Amino acid sequence: MKVVVIGASHGGIQAVVTMKRLNPQIEVTLIEKRDNISYVSSGLVLKMTNVVDDLDDVRYISASDLECLGIKVLLNSEVLHIDSNSKLVFYNNDSISYEEGYDKLILATGSNQFSTNLTLPSKDKVTVFKDYISSTEVLSRFSEARVISIIGGGYIGIELCEGLKNSDKEIHLIESADTVLFRYIDKELAEIIKQRMESYNIELHLNESVLGFKETEKDSFITQTTNEEIRNDYVIVAVNARPDTSLVGDFLDLNSNGTIRVNEQMQTSDPDVYAVGDVISYPIHNSFRKSFIPLVNNVARSATVAAMNVLGNKMGYLTTQKTTASKIFGLYVASSGLTEVEAKFEGIDVESIYKYSLPTSFHKETRRGSH
Repeated sequence: MKVVVIGASHGGIQAVVTMKRLNPQIEVTLIEKRDNISYVSSGLVLKMTNVVDDLDDVRYISASDLECLGIKVLLNSEVLHIDSNSKLVFYNNDSISYEEGYDKLILATGSNQFSTNLTLPSKDKVTVFKDYISSTEVLSRFSEARVISIIGGGYIGIELCEGLKNSDKEIHLIESADTVLFRYIDKELAEIIKQRMESYNIELHLNESVLGFKETEKDSFITQTTNEEIRNDYVIVAVNARPDTSLVGDFLDLNSNGTIRVNEQMQTSDPDVYAVGDVISYPIHNSFRKSFIPLVNNVARSATVAAMNVLGNKMGYLTTQKTTASKIFGLYVASSGLTEVEAKFEGIDVESIYKYSLPTSFHKETRRGSH
């Protein structure tokens, strides 16, 4: 059997390694449009905080490592078309077109940054943060900027603020929600993080959406939000990740949120095509719906499930707890399960308890909601 995997993201790598270790005789080809693999996106923050000396130090496997396992790795190879009837993948490498046949196909194309439909200033003033290339852009440009705006108050945006907190920069964080990390933690905990960020002179612009950018006569430019105008030298966009399904929308069933529809075995509407990682939606424990949750733990699990089923070992993906963890501004932050807002949206009658413990025996406790 021959298996082709499109995308050397964390999911694609997990899938090919799992298959080869379980069945060394299987023929596996990994196709990746970039010239590098296995870059951990938090590597930029690790570099900024001097945890690592170089961005390449955060890679966990190389193309040569995969080739030693007997995996055919095609870098700088952009897939242009998939013919599901003939089971052929057409790709381009160095302006030359090739085709690769398959018995089973695994899609691990991941996510990309959704276009904000905004007219951007010159490219050297704005970086859409996602991968290794954008990380190198940030490193090369932020040192020359005095005022930096970061759009997005999720983990990526907060961690970027963490990496810049001890610099001599003026840092602005713009978030459309009324709190930071609203997808992962409740407001009481978010307020602690907010206060800690402000203690480092990070200027928070909550409940504000970016409307556009305006050039000025000087080097700086203006980021216009719903409430104000921020004069800045450089902007990092860290929002709106969306599943990359551009190759399969014409022959696979998609969900209303744009992800590929799969069953518990990661099998798509084409029984010989599987999908994993950020390109699918996941069932959440205590939720009646599947959601787009671009977290690496979900990516790894879905890739393992797909690999097992491709090899004929039936395994199902049940539910995710939406678990996250990070260290930001001197705080260890972790979450698992639904937030209070999400639970109420699901129709669950919840009680929310917040307890703050001092080093002494003093305790302060507040309760909201009903049993």
